[in-house]
Amino acid sequence: MKQASTSISLDAVRSAFDAAAPSYDEDFCDSRIGRLQRAAAWRHLGKLFPLGGRLLDLGCGAGEDAVRFAHAGMEVDGIDVAPAMIDAARERAAAEGLSDALRFEALPIEQLDDLPECGYSGAYSSFGPLNCVEDLRPVANALAERLRPGAPVALCLMSRFCLWETLLYPLTATLHWATRHFSGSWALAGAQGETDFEVFYPSVDEVRRAFAPELVFESAPAFGIFLPPTYLEPFAQRFPRVVRALARLDRRVAHWPLLRALGDHRLVILRRR
Repeated sequence: MKQASTSISLDAVRSAFDAAAPSYDEDFCDSRIGRLQRAAAWRHLGKLFPLGGRLLDLGCGAGEDAVRFAHAGMEVDGIDVAPAMIDAARERAAAEGLSDALRFEALPIEQLDDLPECGYSGAYSSFGPLNCVEDLRPVANALAERLRPGAPVALCLMSRFCLWETLLYPLTATLHWATRHFSGSWALAGAQGETDFEVFYPSVDEVRRAFAPELVFESAPAFGIFLPPTYLEPFAQRFPRVVRALARLDRRVAHWPLLRALGDHRLVILRRR
């Protein structure tokens, strides 16, 4: 019964991201808010991993982060549940002349055991792929077996609590994107309309426990404390200076003990023993 439930969940996630793939970069990466979010993440990612190594990208999407690492001289293996995302990532790699440095495979994170144990020098997951995984412990075990000793890991997850969505929820219960933290589901827009799928919101402490003892917790800075979520892009287009100022404020308070609990995303940084 558990296997059937997992299968249904994977099918829903695969369908959602396949449908969203054609416009995913425009909606989430190339928008004004999306670029600011990526910049916040890269302030950590850009100095975390050893140059010249091979990284594992868990939930690579259309390959934006993988391409950026490859331009820095690194190799990346990316996996994603959605074949359409993998096709987009391969096209991007080819267009950038990086096909030799980047390898992409349509594979759910839950099936990480299917990858060879090649000794990655680091691993990362950007902006929520692990929120689609109900049980993180098997992922933790499989990942640990594929990392070199001392390898850093950066896992960016959607937070259980988000200040913006808490403020928006009483104002408009019809704003579906603003209620995802309360409903436990997420709607992703694609060419054939919206596709709903289940999401999970582990706390930082739950992530730490799931990946212990093989991976040791180091820190968990927040993104999107004051910077609004991507579905408020019309606000960002109308008030670009305000949004840039909010992003600068985010950067200053990302590690503050109380405020970091209000962020839309947390970047959980761990290290292989």
